[in-house]
Amino acid sequence: MEVDTSSTLLNSRIDKMKKAIIITLAVGAFIALIVSKQISGDKKQAEVNIAQVELGDIADSIMASGNLVFNTQVQLRSEVTGRVDKIFVQEGQGVKQGDMLMRLDTTAFESEVTRSKAILRATEIEIKHNKTRLANLERQLKRQKDLYDVGLGNQESYENIESARDLAKIDIESRIESYNQAQASLQIAQDRLSKSVFRAPMSGLLASVNIKEGETVIAGTTNIIGSDLMLVADPSAILAELRVDETDIASIKLNQKANIYAAAYPNKPFSGTVINIGTSAKNQAGSQGLSFKVKVLLDTTERQLYAGMSCRAEIATSIAENGLKLPIEAIQKEDDKTFVWRLNSDNTVSKIAVTVGISSDIEQAITDGLNEGDKIVIGPARPVSLLTEGDVVKLKSDADKEEA
Repeated sequence: MEVDTSSTLLNSRIDKMKKAIIITLAVGAFIALIVSKQISGDKKQAEVNIAQVELGDIADSIMASGNLVFNTQVQLRSEVTGRVDKIFVQEGQGVKQGDMLMRLDTTAFESEVTRSKAILRATEIEIKHNKTRLANLERQLKRQKDLYDVGLGNQESYENIESARDLAKIDIESRIESYNQAQASLQIAQDRLSKSVFRAPMSGLLASVNIKEGETVIAGTTNIIGSDLMLVADPSAILAELRVDETDIASIKLNQKANIYAAAYPNKPFSGTVINIGTSAKNQAGSQGLSFKVKVLLDTTERQLYAGMSCRAEIATSIAENGLKLPIEAIQKEDDKTFVWRLNSDNTVSKIAVTVGISSDIEQAITDGLNEGDKIVIGPARPVSLLTEGDVVKLKSDADKEEA
């Protein structure tokens, strides 16, 4: 009886252990199946973005930064010293050539002209007086000579008159020299008076006014703080003065095309052309290391630009015209080989080797391996890095629609 009881208990324990093992194996198999399906499903249903291979132009470019300036501008500086009496214009105002911009106090200049005229007139009178005296001496000398020739004249009287005549000639020559000097002084005084009035040297925009009524301007210099008195510019022609790194300058050539992005229009580039390349490297403000100054003339535009605006530029150093191109993020690399993931009609992907050409910051030229219209995976980066040949993918736009 005891033996049967022990046998029954042993068999019961074995049955329980078998059931526990079976349940454990079943649960493990179920979990493994779920995980396997999840992994397999995630891999086959990676959500990706797609871009089509397009036909178009692409440019390899160099980046630079700088500021906008007027291509044609005239800086007004004073040629005379004086106090500003009246300013007739305001900064930002349009002007025509010859328009009066500013006038100095003319009191001193007018006095100088009046004084010079008086000296000139006095000298002129003295010359006339001396010429009259000379004519009288010439007549007296002739009369003495006639008397002397007939034996009635006096040699001493003749010589005295002759000496007085010679002195009169010298005096007249001296007066004429004084007259010429007085005339030159008058011209200088009149010129100084005319220069006390400032007129627009060209038609355009009054870009800056750095002087006020009552302030003093000094001849041959700027205003008292060292700035140009006024700046007149042609607003229709704008230059971008760029700082190009010394490592890139060898790629810059005259007449290369460039896109200029002004701070006021960060997403709307202005087109332009390289017209000048500096020949000496300098440590310019705003750049690290040595850089060269490169000037780009912007094409005419309706948008308002101002000198002094900061800007950045993309200068096209080479252009591939009417070729195949892709967003640069589509390009994948493996060892020394370049490839892309092409989307097939059944939403599977194929690994396609490609040959690339030049590239910009956002696009890559394709010279072999793809056709126009091919759909290429461009991201996100992590799902793309896990792709393998034949994987099924889901387009992000479709996934977004399903979630909605």
